[in-house]
Amino acid sequence: LAQALSARSSPFFRARSCFLASASSAMQVEAEVPAGVAPGSTFMLQTPGGLVPVQAPLGAVPGQRVLFDVPAAPAQPVVMGAVVAQPAGRTYRVDPLDARMDNLPLLQGIPVKQAERKVEEIHKGALLARERPPFPESRPLQDVAWAAAFVLAVAAAVFGAVWFSAGIEETTDELGNDLPAVRLMAAAGSAGGAASIIAALAFACLAQRAPACVVWTSLIFGPTLWIAGGLALLAIGSVLMGVICIGVGALGLFSVFTCFRSLIPFMIKIVQAVSGVLRENPMLLVVSVIGSLLSIAWSLTCGLAMMGARASLQRKKDNEEEPGYLVFVLALLIFLWGAQVCYNACHVTYCGVFGRWYFNKDQGTALRKSLRVSMTSSFGSVCFGSFLIAAVRVVQVVVQQARMNAQQDRNMICCVVLLLLECVVSCIGDILEYFSEWAYVQVAVRGVSFIEAARITYSMMTCSNVDYIVQDLLINSVVSLGALLCGAVGAAVGAAAGFAMQGCDLAIAGAVIGLFAGLIAGGTSMGILSSGTKTILALWAEDPEPLRRARPDMHSEFEQRILGKLTE
Repeated sequence: LAQALSARSSPFFRARSCFLASASSAMQVEAEVPAGVAPGSTFMLQTPGGLVPVQAPLGAVPGQRVLFDVPAAPAQPVVMGAVVAQPAGRTYRVDPLDARMDNLPLLQGIPVKQAERKVEEIHKGALLARERPPFPESRPLQDVAWAAAFVLAVAAAVFGAVWFSAGIEETTDELGNDLPAVRLMAAAGSAGGAASIIAALAFACLAQRAPACVVWTSLIFGPTLWIAGGLALLAIGSVLMGVICIGVGALGLFSVFTCFRSLIPFMIKIVQAVSGVLRENPMLLVVSVIGSLLSIAWSLTCGLAMMGARASLQRKKDNEEEPGYLVFVLALLIFLWGAQVCYNACHVTYCGVFGRWYFNKDQGTALRKSLRVSMTSSFGSVCFGSFLIAAVRVVQVVVQQARMNAQQDRNMICCVVLLLLECVVSCIGDILEYFSEWAYVQVAVRGVSFIEAARITYSMMTCSNVDYIVQDLLINSVVSLGALLCGAVGAAVGAAAGFAMQGCDLAIAGAVIGLFAGLIAGGTSMGILSSGTKTILALWAEDPEPLRRARPDMHSEFEQRILGKLTE
């Protein structure tokens, strides 16, 4: 807390203080107002009872000695000017309904009006959480309009695939395209997809038995792949690119063994706990397989529809560029929307299972009830959050395409402006993806709408200082690199199957399709680890008692990490 507040609101200072005893529960401290502290601002004062937030009186100036009312001193004195360890029983969280600007470290150092708005949002989230307790007996349908819109989008995609797919091979023959037959590409890609699903299941099972192996393998696989690719480029004579790839891989390994090394034991503990829940609910792996198959089927459906629509437009002599581009943008939006819905539906299911484990609810029927929630009452919320992410990603693609056109036209000013805009849109998309995963925990647990879930999540996590734990998490790296490993397996098997059927041309197509299917399968199965981690943390932010009883070691680890950051 000293570091957070001193960096954002006021300089930390050593008090030349005179302590005047008053009542047994309070005392007065005479100290100088630090430099840079405005009247009415809050700063941290070192007292015999530890660090205490105090407010500079109106009219006080830096250097002026003022009497402050603080809690009484403990039995043992504390050396003034030293940063002391967190005393036993001292809280590291506040009740969201009692949240104020002066008792929340994350709100220090920002404009007053902005902080007041954030406090107001925290109070709204706290009231929503009180009104909507976890796992209610009945759940109303949420965000129904978005579920209906998604059903229409699915119907349009299926209709387009059926309408256009029959003429794809005929059209490619007419245009002289040398692509392998669609049936052969599908066969090679299916082989790669099946292999990647098996690899994903094996990786998830390995997480249950050897979590340390999974964490280390996930973190070093990416850099190792860069180095292997660099060596392959050197072997074929591409010296510059080979050296660059080897350098990137070496830097990645250096980061793992230096920057991340101290965080890896903490990550192993978390994977161990999440894997224990997975061991109690092994049917979660079946959900991941179903989600992977649905995602692959959705990708094939949208791919057939887009390829068929493109081929149909190419056959028309009066084809105009603008209508074709608009069709492409709409098709991309539908594709990304469906892909996000498949992933988030699995995510909400996983969160429901882990939430029921956390609160010890519905044991034995946790998976069935969680899956029913994600596909019925909360399906509209899944569709709404997924649409927001898909829409931002489509805007990012449009801006990126405009930048590339400006680059080809050598319009440097437009290119720079569009590049900056692309960075902004990309950051917005990343923020939406990241925060929505945390918000979906409340969707699964409470059955609230997506917007209400976002408010509750922000309120609980801000008031419990969980941000200090999230800073030490490597779960997203573990999931991403684990998915990449599954994708590499799918690409290798797809390439081998394609080469066996029709040589190099089909091998390339099989590798691409197998890689894509592997990334989907790996992301869905490894997503169990991510969903479990986020659920446990989000619910611990609200109520730490269940975790203290079930996993006291993890509860203590969370507490110590927050307290360590607050007292640095």
